[in-house]
Amino acid sequence: MKNSPSRMIVISLLTVACLLLQASAVLAFSLNDLSSSAETAKSAAEGASLLDRAKNVYTGFYDSTENLVDAQTTTMSLLNPDEGAALTSKLGNIGSGSTFTRLAKLVGFSESMDSGTTDSSLTSKLTKIITTPGSFEKAKKVYDHASTAYTSGNNSVSEAKTLYKEIKTFIASPSAKGLSETLLSGLGEYSDKILPFIIEHGPARVKTAAHIADAFKGFL
Repeated sequence: MKNSPSRMIVISLLTVACLLLQASAVLAFSLNDLSSSAETAKSAAEGASLLDRAKNVYTGFYDSTENLVDAQTTTMSLLNPDEGAALTSKLGNIGSGSTFTRLAKLVGFSESMDSGTTDSSLTSKLTKIITTPGSFEKAKKVYDHASTAYTSGNNSVSEAKTLYKEIKTFIASPSAKGLSETLLSGLGEYSDKILPFIIEHGPARVKTAAHIADAFKGFL
């Protein structure tokens, strides 16, 4: 039985329609796949940006604490040269360990000198000591270190508070699903340990830096 022309046309149209439906499905799938890939790339870039900011906060606070420690050890050396020398020798044990461990050691070392460098009678004690060109030069260095520690530390604590909330929100969001474990682990370390540590201990370090800077400012 021969196929009529009209039947052939119908079959052809149906075939074309099926092909179009298949092409549409493939195109839709491809577009969805591209959209998903774009969202993942966007989320990964956002996470990487947060991690870079967290690293910068850590570096800023660590550097500010180093400046504070320099100011404190020099102050202690002016007040008691023997004690100052003993404290300086302990600095060599601080630079080892993990990122968090090094920071905790440095902050702990700084805190151990608070009683000698935040004493209300510090200015009167320094008046009797800072009387020579060499001591005035040391006084300027202490002031410079303490001022730098105050400014940098204050900025780091402020950024740490903001960033802590941003990272916690990002990790809990659906956009963080499927991101690399390395990235999420890095963000988790900062939001769970390092940033809270800076938020907790930073304000006191800033306060100590301000106190030392004020005490030495009058000798410049």
